[in-house]
Amino acid sequence: MTETSRSAQPIADLQAERAVLAAALLDREDQNVPKIALILAARDFYDPRHALLWEVFLALRERREPMDVVTVAAELRARDRLNTVGGAQYLGDLTDEIATVAHCEAHARIVSDLAGRRRALEAYHAATLRLLGGEALPAVRAALDRTLGATQDMTGADRVGQDVDGLIATMLARKNGQETALATPWSTVDTLLGGGLWPGMYVLVGGTGSGKTQWAVQTAVHAARRGKTVLYLALELSRQDLAARVMGAVSGVAWSQILRGALDDGEFARVTEGARTVREMPFHTECGPPFGYGAEMLAARAWALRPSLIVIDYLQLCAGRYGEEPRTAVGRVSYVARALARDLNAAVLVLSSTARANYASLVNNPETDAADLVGLGKESGEIEYAADGVMVLARNAAPSRGRVLVLAKNRHGPVGRAELDWNGHTFTSASDGLQEIAL
Repeated sequence: MTETSRSAQPIADLQAERAVLAAALLDREDQNVPKIALILAARDFYDPRHALLWEVFLALRERREPMDVVTVAAELRARDRLNTVGGAQYLGDLTDEIATVAHCEAHARIVSDLAGRRRALEAYHAATLRLLGGEALPAVRAALDRTLGATQDMTGADRVGQDVDGLIATMLARKNGQETALATPWSTVDTLLGGGLWPGMYVLVGGTGSGKTQWAVQTAVHAARRGKTVLYLALELSRQDLAARVMGAVSGVAWSQILRGALDDGEFARVTEGARTVREMPFHTECGPPFGYGAEMLAARAWALRPSLIVIDYLQLCAGRYGEEPRTAVGRVSYVARALARDLNAAVLVLSSTARANYASLVNNPETDAADLVGLGKESGEIEYAADGVMVLARNAAPSRGRVLVLAKNRHGPVGRAELDWNGHTFTSASDGLQEIAL
């Protein structure tokens, strides 16, 4: 085997993963799942489908419900995730191929060991990129020790009481206004979000031409002008294209006019004045790297900058490993984005395209439950399910160019809708305002 072919092989044993899941499905006496749970967590599975299945198994067990192919399929169907794992047929295939469940702990240790190896490899790769980027060695070493230490200690468990002091400190800081959500440029959107984007992972879904990038750019500029560090990964735009959009958001001149040079004297003066502001903003960009942008590079850049806002524009352009399915690559980005939001106390905004078959669903209908719009992103069902918030840019049914931002999922409060005016270049708050749906 050549070095190239060896490096292309995933550090995973999918047969061992399936054996673990089969042992859990066939666990009639509730003996295997507790044993496996002491060794494995959902994040240890290489295949995102297997991670989802393990989460479902634990949820059924916690509710003291029986676990078999029928009940697991019903739970997945209730979560609208059955097709994600390959349907009930895949569940049946899991139990058909296992010879014995007696070795479930040995199989779980195989999965756990390989997961530790993957995390170590990714940590070392991220450390290499940070060192090449000029970050100080002590900072890189500390981050590496923290990551590897978390891997080694992941089976440990602490009492929840140890987290109370930190929780109360966070509560008081937010109550007193010392810690606030990341505000957007639109008051109606902030009201809908409970003050803005709180630390966590958010997915913004929209069709081609819906304005996803412009919405994200305006949000990022709004944050950067208030001194918040922003990391914007524009995987489709050139640096000049993104700079034009940022300049347009600051100056109020359409970015397409800036690129074409189609400006009158007044607009030219506004752009020139806006350039002074843009040069001073803590707005960091990375645009269309030639070899793709993967989860490891995302982690390295984020840890180097420690931004308050990370924008991934857009999800489907994130690169996977050699020979990796897009769904697996998307799942990996999901886990990294969630970890960055948690560890950096940041808001991570992930833009997701949608298939043309879903375009008809992207027209606002106030009679439709907002939560029904979760899962419309192309190959992003898993990341939407894991997100703290899912927002959908829907067209207004009225004959106008307006948009309706549908908050389809919100872990911090209710879901609902906020109307925005859209002229093809800029979003502004609509006078109609906000419709909130209590949960």
